[in-house]
Amino acid sequence: MTTAATSGTSTLTLALVAGFAGSGKSEAGKLLAAATGWAMLDKDTLTRPMTERLLRALDGDPDDRHSATYLEHARPLEYECLMKAAWENLECGISAVLVAPFLSEASDARWTSRVMRRCRRLGARFEMLWVDSDVESMHERLISRNASRDTWKLSHWPAYTAGIDLGLRPVVTHHLIDNRLTSARPLAEQVEAVAQRLLGVA
Repeated sequence: MTTAATSGTSTLTLALVAGFAGSGKSEAGKLLAAATGWAMLDKDTLTRPMTERLLRALDGDPDDRHSATYLEHARPLEYECLMKAAWENLECGISAVLVAPFLSEASDARWTSRVMRRCRRLGARFEMLWVDSDVESMHERLISRNASRDTWKLSHWPAYTAGIDLGLRPVVTHHLIDNRLTSARPLAEQVEAVAQRLLGVA
């Protein structure tokens, strides 16, 4: 596996790994961080305790990830924390891999433009990986990981899947990862190929 230390590259990079719940983006992010040696920042890891406590304080369900309470009060703070951690790493000259759905952000040209401008000011490049999957593959992964935050999705699967657009893609140029269970290429192989391109060794 190629690492930043052996690649000879020093390009400061902010890499976003995005996709729907159960697409496999956390695994892809870990693979990318391991292959590049960049910092790994997962939204759930960074913010879950805060989110759960906030939702309880608002008399809500700590596993809620779909209601107006979560979307209006918790979600903005989650992404604010994630992005602040990313900017601190970049300011210290450390590239970062950010893992989160980024569903609204990836499709928002104004949001991506702001992030890209700040990256340029820091001398960093902006990269996005979109982890693509299908309903059957995501369903199987959510069942397998058995996370309480997925309870509503799994209990209301037809309603949940009716409300998502699997054709969604980032508005910026991105690296597409096919993580369907029927994919012809393993996830690790696809991420390694992207890592080598980003490190300039492909």
